[in-house]
Amino acid sequence: MKNRFAEYYELPEERIKEIWENSLIVFDTNVLLDLYRCSEDVSSDILSIMKFYEARLWLPYQVAWEFQRNRVELVCSQRKAYDQLCAKVEDEIIKAISNIKNMEKALYKRHPYINLEKIEHSLIKSKDAIKKNLERSKSQHPINIDKDSIFDNITQLYDGKIGGDFDEKQYQDLFSEAKKRYENKVPPGYSDEPNKKDKSKKELYGDYILWFQVIEKSKIEKRDIILVSNDEKEDWRDVHHGENISPRKELIREFEDETGQKILIYNCQRFLEYAKQNNAKVSAKTIKEITAETERRNARVQYGDVFREINFDAINEFAKRLGQYSASMRRIQEQMSSSIAIPTINPPTLMGISQKDEIIEEYERQRAEMARIIAPINNNIKDAK
Repeated sequence: MKNRFAEYYELPEERIKEIWENSLIVFDTNVLLDLYRCSEDVSSDILSIMKFYEARLWLPYQVAWEFQRNRVELVCSQRKAYDQLCAKVEDEIIKAISNIKNMEKALYKRHPYINLEKIEHSLIKSKDAIKKNLERSKSQHPINIDKDSIFDNITQLYDGKIGGDFDEKQYQDLFSEAKKRYENKVPPGYSDEPNKKDKSKKELYGDYILWFQVIEKSKIEKRDIILVSNDEKEDWRDVHHGENISPRKELIREFEDETGQKILIYNCQRFLEYAKQNNAKVSAKTIKEITAETERRNARVQYGDVFREINFDAINEFAKRLGQYSASMRRIQEQMSSSIAIPTINPPTLMGISQKDEIIEEYERQRAEMARIIAPINNNIKDAK
């Protein structure tokens, strides 16, 4: 059993230790870009760990290409975030001040403890203080396009350690193979298709290209691989009922079948924990920050499954019909009140009773229609849970 289904079993400790001592170490694009999202101390710590394993680092061409393309956009967006947040805060506080000024001040005119002028003044001071702090933070932001210590370190670490590119024919062959794999949900990469269908083929099929390059490198070098990736989607990880279990078994099997070697696939948190066990210096702050980010990422995977199953079009339709329903009910109530208010039985009253029957029928029709709309939504949410 174990020989036929080795991918379902943990490797012996001595084999894992051997891999950690001799393998090539590959960092995915998302790990390199996440260096820009960490605090400065944690980024420096991770770069130090990468330097600890410098002699064994190798970067697939696809990863290097993606890193170069996405780095500038990421750095610019981070600096732009200060201005966006500043504008948002200012806009919200101005709205709050405007709402206060539009209040009926007579309500508070004789209130012994409410002073609207003081509240307005406090809001203005808060706005100015927040704006000043954000401007200071922006000026102290350690990374910009022209001064990027992370980029400098990555450039130095991978000097002479980047895989080769493909020619046009090789790319077309890879695109064709990737397309077949994605159609048949063969990992990795197919989960990116909905979000990257309008991108270039090199971007759309990037995960498969990376995977192919890692396999080819292992074949040539006849070496095991440690792959570090923060991609938690189902085309990389076995996710069951929202819980991230392990790397996809198909990937472990394919790698061994193609190369005769072993591969260990870790997210950044697990890599740092194992690196610490193998004599790399990893600070408690780094472990704590990366663990917190991993938990947030896993939560997005877990609850993302629920949200993907919910039919939001049906919910929007429900909200629209609910508004119509409420308006109809108000009209029905008004009509029923006017019908019931007739004091004596005479021909007009009999006409009113007939009208009331029609109103009740309309009420029942509206209620049945709302029940019809709500039923599939309730079932959908129950299934998603």
